[in-house]
Amino acid sequence: MEYIIVDGENHLEEIKKLDREISYSFVRFSIPYEEFVRRHEELFKELLSHGEHKFFAALDEKRKLLGHVWICLTLDTVDYVKIAYIYDIEVIKKARGLGIGSALLRRAESWAREKGAKKIVLRVEIDNPAVKWYEERGYKGRAIIMEKLLDFKN
Repeated sequence: MEYIIVDGENHLEEIKKLDREISYSFVRFSIPYEEFVRRHEELFKELLSHGEHKFFAALDEKRKLLGHVWICLTLDTVDYVKIAYIYDIEVIKKARGLGIGSALLRRAESWAREKGAKKIVLRVEIDNPAVKWYEERGYKGRAIIMEKLLDFKN
């Protein structure tokens, strides 16, 4: 399958749709899909209101979206340097294993370097097979996110 990596800003609606389709399967709380869509849109707008963002999209020969990466420049809260944070990197199932994710990641890394970021940071669930994929590309675990589910009994 042939593909190209392009600036993704002209494909934001497609990117949001793909992200909703994939992300809903990761939600750990029971949320009706319509509520998830509303919250997803609110979160998307909130995240875009802070930092400098860039989207890259992988398109097939018919200009259909195969995948995307969303990266944001911000300040690291520990090292106090400019960093690039990857909010999202996704490839549709039928296009996985073709190098699209790697190409998107390389393009995001290149953009981050051009913008003066000292490092790239992302969050991946501990049991996600993508952990190994990131490690193979030079990413290392540095911190652990601790969480505790709160009981909302009245």
